[in-house]
Amino acid sequence: MKSKELHRRFIKAGYRFDHAEGSHYFYIKDGQLTEPIPYHGSKEMFQPLANKLIKKYGV
Repeated sequence: MKSKELHRRFIKAGYRFDHAEGSHYFYIKDGQLTEPIPYHGSKEMFQPLANKLIKKYGV
């Protein structure tokens, strides 16, 4: 999965971009901030990390 695709899934699930620290984005939903999510555009994301984030945040 591309990094950009995962970030689109967060937005579609109702998360709102909060801030960025370097190449890591933070999203917020219902007052709860996500852990840092790496953003590297069209590069492939490490699949186990992507699966962990999808499962944890329900995106």
